[in-house]
Amino acid sequence: MSSPRPWFLALLLLAAGCDEDAAPPSPAPVAVAPAPDAGPGVELARLEGLSGDVRLERGGKAVPASEGPLYGGDAVETAAGGAATVRFPDGRSVEVGPDARFAMGADTGGIVLTVERGIVLSRVPAGVKPPAAGGTASKVTLSILTPFGLTRVGSDAPSEVSVQVEKDAGRVEVRLGAIEFVGRDGQQVRAAEGESVAVAGGKLEVVRTPRVVELAPIPVTVRLGSGRAELRPKGTVRWRPVSKQGEVLSPGDGVRTRPGGSAVLALEGSSSVLSLGSASELVLEGAGQGGTTDEARVDLRQGGLGVRMAPGRTSRVVLSGLNVEGGDAARLEVRRTASGYRVDAFTGQVTLVRGEARQPLRAGERATVEGESAAPRVEPLAPAPLALGAGDGAEVFHQGLDDVTFTWEGEGEAVVEVASDAGFTRPVLSGTVFRPFVTVPAPSRGTLYWRVRRKDGTAVAKGSASFAPERPAKDLARVRNVVPEGLEKTTIFYQDKPPAVTFTYGEEPSAAKYRVAVYRVGALGTPVAERTVTETRAALDAGALGEGSYLWSVTPLSASGAQLKGGQMNKLELVYDNSVPVLVVSSPRNGQRAGEKVRATGVAPVDARLSINGRPVPLDGKHRFSTWVEPVGSPPLLVFKMSRPGAPEVYTVRTLKPRGP
Repeated sequence: MSSPRPWFLALLLLAAGCDEDAAPPSPAPVAVAPAPDAGPGVELARLEGLSGDVRLERGGKAVPASEGPLYGGDAVETAAGGAATVRFPDGRSVEVGPDARFAMGADTGGIVLTVERGIVLSRVPAGVKPPAAGGTASKVTLSILTPFGLTRVGSDAPSEVSVQVEKDAGRVEVRLGAIEFVGRDGQQVRAAEGESVAVAGGKLEVVRTPRVVELAPIPVTVRLGSGRAELRPKGTVRWRPVSKQGEVLSPGDGVRTRPGGSAVLALEGSSSVLSLGSASELVLEGAGQGGTTDEARVDLRQGGLGVRMAPGRTSRVVLSGLNVEGGDAARLEVRRTASGYRVDAFTGQVTLVRGEARQPLRAGERATVEGESAAPRVEPLAPAPLALGAGDGAEVFHQGLDDVTFTWEGEGEAVVEVASDAGFTRPVLSGTVFRPFVTVPAPSRGTLYWRVRRKDGTAVAKGSASFAPERPAKDLARVRNVVPEGLEKTTIFYQDKPPAVTFTYGEEPSAAKYRVAVYRVGALGTPVAERTVTETRAALDAGALGEGSYLWSVTPLSASGAQLKGGQMNKLELVYDNSVPVLVVSSPRNGQRAGEKVRATGVAPVDARLSINGRPVPLDGKHRFSTWVEPVGSPPLLVFKMSRPGAPEVYTVRTLKPRGP
């Protein structure tokens, strides 16, 4: 949706009892709409279909809005993610999107809806009938007043009209039905379905626009993909979980996902599929099909929408201010941003349509769509932070990784296939690419198989990778090694960090307590650790003793603290053993808040080579590492890559929390 505009829109609903044969009014300069009435009175309309942040102002007080009647003087304001519908008694509705504000009022001619900012969409559904003879509104004429002119929409037939006002221009798009437009200089024109009235620089013209509503309606079914997804039927305010069996959506129904959740929307009779990503929300406006063409119309209010277009057909996704057209099994993601959309193309090629402008977008490219009419900005699409080359058996351990990229050598057009089985009978993605990589969602568990060939069938590359949650590292801090008293030297081998140690010794009948002292060999003057306890065991916490050779003694003491006999010296040795079989990452932890740089520490197997985010990391003589690393991607990631001779590459991904403001 557009950002707040500097112009005011006035929407006049005139309840005038006109005869069908009455002559149309003569063109005249547009007058300023009267101010709305103040205070509750006669109910003028109903407020419905609330979503996001919507506030109601009544009697000078602003409160969160709820569905219910609207009176003269009421004002409604939507925030960036908000939307609302005003429904009139005759069935007509006016939909107001994000960043909008309107006020209700009435004058001698009927109802006045003054829109201060935002885009308004007038709908007259089929089957709307005027009241019986003698009613106060045998015919209702909707007038939309803008700084550029007055638009009149009749009520005898279904209609759908979108009014858009920019800083120096205006546009009225007739999607269904017909309108009359009166310019500020009195010039009057008529526009029918598929036409638009454009006003710029004082010049008024009627232009032909591509038809949007031209296909037979088809059902759309929503199913839970993962996590939690919710449905809000049109006209209701409560969200409820999507049924496990799937549900058929009606136009106006809302679908949203919680963080980590996803939902799949399938078009009946087509293999075109829409997938709603994590923490996303949309409203289905409709879907249609005709011949070899499919169309889905949605209002993407936040988050990301994955699009998989049917092979061998023409597919179209209609969004507010942007149409995406294509086919040939194109795969892309459309993400709502604060200023418009971001469109990433993964396979195939599509066309982005904004009014009369058409912008091609191919696999491996990203388009940034901002403003109301600016041309999309196209740039190369970067691979995901985790990029895997050709070869079988790579292992990926992660918690919450979004995407993975498969790469190969050689430029040029190619066909890529990704599946969840080695026989490629369960496809994840397939299609044409133009750069030597493809990006797909990373599974939480399972294996992905991929292969690439040229158009003539020549094999280029193939590979596979398994995905699973990160294996918990052995917490050596919880291991307590027991060191008995005696002539034999006790040797403790440890990995990662020195363990906890417990000294044990025999009981002295007359002793009330025992003093245990630990010395480094060659430094018996001062103990490195000392404990006085009443039991025949004394415990030192993990890390109290580091790597090295020690002597320790236990001295029985009387109740007064007198030494009962001398302590015997015992031998202890702590030896670091770097024979860890897997990569152990001590820090950072998953979910730790990211900084410009974070400290990465841990230990690798003896024969391993390690890199973090593509940068080689030196290991010390014990194969430990401690270094500062810059996180990459969004959310911030650290990708640890471990290579060992004769073994598949192993990747450990730590996902961090973005830095706060």
